[in-house]
Amino acid sequence: MFLEILLFVFLGIAFGIVTGLIPGLHPNTIFTLIFSLAFLFTGLPVQLILAFVVSLAVSNTFFDFIPTILFGAPEEDSVLSVLPGHKLLLKGRGYEAIFLVTMGGLGVMLLTVFSLPALFFFLPLIYTTIKPVIHIILLSVVAWMVYTERKPLHALSVFILAGIFGLLTLNSFPSEEVMFPALTGLFGMSTVLVSVMTRVKIPPQKIQKEVQGDWLKGSVTGWLAGLLAGLLPGIGSSQAGIIASQFLRAKLREFLIALGGINTSNIFFTFIVFYVIGKTRSGAVWMISQIIDYFTLADVYLLIVVGILTSLISGLLTIKASKFLLNRMRNINYTRMMSFIFLGLITLVFVFSGLIGLLVSITGMFLGLLAISIGIKRTHLMGFLLLPTIAYFSGLNPLFFGILW
Repeated sequence: MFLEILLFVFLGIAFGIVTGLIPGLHPNTIFTLIFSLAFLFTGLPVQLILAFVVSLAVSNTFFDFIPTILFGAPEEDSVLSVLPGHKLLLKGRGYEAIFLVTMGGLGVMLLTVFSLPALFFFLPLIYTTIKPVIHIILLSVVAWMVYTERKPLHALSVFILAGIFGLLTLNSFPSEEVMFPALTGLFGMSTVLVSVMTRVKIPPQKIQKEVQGDWLKGSVTGWLAGLLAGLLPGIGSSQAGIIASQFLRAKLREFLIALGGINTSNIFFTFIVFYVIGKTRSGAVWMISQIIDYFTLADVYLLIVVGILTSLISGLLTIKASKFLLNRMRNINYTRMMSFIFLGLITLVFVFSGLIGLLVSITGMFLGLLAISIGIKRTHLMGFLLLPTIAYFSGLNPLFFGILW
């Protein structure tokens, strides 16, 4: 059985590489496809399927950052790294950005494993305590974001516009159809288009032997935010990342460490939440829940071992792949490459989401260009997710739509 489990772990990592490196291709797509072909897996031990699902989900959280940081093509889980990660790339420190998010993923994975005994006991209490006040926490974060901005009125306006955009699209279409095109437009296409129009040149990239950072602060931040994202419905990695960065005042390096950690810990937490309180919080857990009704303690042990092994292998491969790509980028016309990426993003949006997705993406792109042109932090564009989340948890959805319609 050990060799079979190992084989399915490597198979999951291979799929994780594919979903991580191709923008718009999410692990949930693979899980849905697999479930539709469930007859092919009839008779397979549950442990093998669990190993495959966990390794795919965990490895994707590492490789997902490569296209985001190097090319500005984000997914929902890595969208915030476009901002500091791409900034470091333009300073010749792209390797540093990828190293920080990778080490963040590994650090938070270890923290999660060591904290498991306490989590089994405290998770139900944390869940019942936080859920009624999550909209107040989010409103406080938004208020602080706007207050600390150099142009608070401009920031508030962009946040509200992005929030209205999110309310209209997320409540009019299935989220899986608009999430990729909207975030691609807000962060990816706007970033890439500015690079093309200003003819940005990527400086020679430094491959440091040693990268500095407050590893403990960043890892703890990512752990806390990942716990929040894994525990509460409607709170994704992006919302949790904003909460963590604002409340803990994480600096650029610590922010990247935390972002890397949020995604990895979120995967662990969603499985633990399923075991402790029976709630489904991710596509990976949904896939498993279709096969078994509940986890046994033995399944949890397998999850931990597979998660650790996958994290170590994926972390090493991510760093190796980033070195390879960064060394090749110095010989490439970056403006031309970004032009092809811009066209590629439009094509991917159309393939995955059709004409509606293309319209959503272009709308998001103009909002992103607006934020760039007036000189405010593009984190305010996360109003696209934050305002609908606040409306959901506060019970004000009917009021918002009464005003909008």
